[in-house]
Amino acid sequence: MANAWLLQPLPIVDVTTSGTLQMGTGLNVANDYAGVICQLAMDGSGNGAYFRIDLGADTAFDTITAFGVELAPPSTAVYVSYATAAQGPFTGDYTSVPTGVNAYAGSAPMSSGKGVTIWSLNAPVVARYVLISYGAGNSSASVRISRLVIGQRIQLERNFTFGGTFGVKDLGSVDFSRRGVLLRQRGKKLRTTAITFSNQRKDEVEAKTKPLIEQLGNTEMLAIVTDPTPDAQRQNRCYFGPLVGDLNHTWRNAAAWEWKVNLVSLF
Repeated sequence: MANAWLLQPLPIVDVTTSGTLQMGTGLNVANDYAGVICQLAMDGSGNGAYFRIDLGADTAFDTITAFGVELAPPSTAVYVSYATAAQGPFTGDYTSVPTGVNAYAGSAPMSSGKGVTIWSLNAPVVARYVLISYGAGNSSASVRISRLVIGQRIQLERNFTFGGTFGVKDLGSVDFSRRGVLLRQRGKKLRTTAITFSNQRKDEVEAKTKPLIEQLGNTEMLAIVTDPTPDAQRQNRCYFGPLVGDLNHTWRNAAAWEWKVNLVSLF
């Protein structure tokens, strides 16, 4: 088991797309609402169906995750290219990463029927424009995405401890009338995770996770991959949503800090 990834989304200022736009707009993939999507038809060209992301300025990143991936065939490959502000939005030189990944991070489906794409580099790169291509050469399919997350992952030296909790927050309600009749209002079931990093070092707290929670609070989004190791279940180990509860670090002893992470996932 590899140590968990924590990924704070970088701001996305603009998105342009290729092929036939079947539903939504490109900028929908920068929206935190799960029901807001962008659906593209794969055009069969060398770029397939692509999303061209503008981060607004040259920014370091090493990881891309896409949540709410649907419709793309299981064999769909995803490729990434990037360019700096000086190079322009793929009008001059740019860098293509030759190794692609599968559109679905694991073969085991999620209960929602939606999937997750994971693409990462071993070291950060700096760029303003990012081209994410789905299904090059496949002209008979579409791809639908809810949220693209680009950022620089935090992977702590020591993983979260045993005792992690993985559950569901049911937004519906159930009650009974005075005569014992079931009164039920069905609602969305959101996945939840609660993990504790019990052995953080002081430099990690001060340089990484304390600034992170100061920026996120309880209203901004965070992506978590509890185990990024390639596996059939990997996309079921991916979460994206707000942190809930108190946000703090506890100094347990001279060499270890504790941080409890509770997240309600939108996907």
